[in-house]
Amino acid sequence: MGFTALILFGGPVAVGAVAGYLTGGRLNRLAGIRLRQLWLVWLAAAVQVVQLATARLPGAAGHRLRGPLLALAIGLALLWLCVNALGRARTLQAAVGLALTGALLNALPIAANGRMPYSRSAAATAGLHAGAQTAKNVAAGRSTHLLALGDTIPLARLHAVISIGDILLATAAALLVAAAMHQPADTARERNRPCPAPSPGSA
Repeated sequence: MGFTALILFGGPVAVGAVAGYLTGGRLNRLAGIRLRQLWLVWLAAAVQVVQLATARLPGAAGHRLRGPLLALAIGLALLWLCVNALGRARTLQAAVGLALTGALLNALPIAANGRMPYSRSAAATAGLHAGAQTAKNVAAGRSTHLLALGDTIPLARLHAVISIGDILLATAAALLVAAAMHQPADTARERNRPCPAPSPGSA
């Protein structure tokens, strides 16, 4: 993983951990949270790998598959978040709601353009080649739709361009970590503990 990716993905987690500690949370509480339906995460990762591979397909085949596969990968990841938000604290549920909002804001320009459009001027400001295309991104042009929701915010020091949705997703990631550090042990584990033996004289 490159330095930029490490900062963009690991930064919100680190911020969330610091915020969790400052508000009385503890990292060891993360280990007490039982994650449900992990197969959704692995399936989303597999779909993401296939989506990236569409860049090697000739002709229009890759273009037709790229958008739906990316939407499926994001949808599976968000479904996993929703499943694991059920029965949790309201703060954690709010973080999931924020992640859903950010994902929706990113999904709209992707659905409208087939890939996430990015601003050429923002890319130039960030020190990137304005005009390069990847399996996920395409330079904005006259026919681009919803560019305001695309990658238009340059991060010059990181040589990256992000979107409004990315900011919401990063905020949600930090809030998820901080909230999870306050999350008590799963009630399911408490229910599975054996009942204490009655003491003499107890009713």
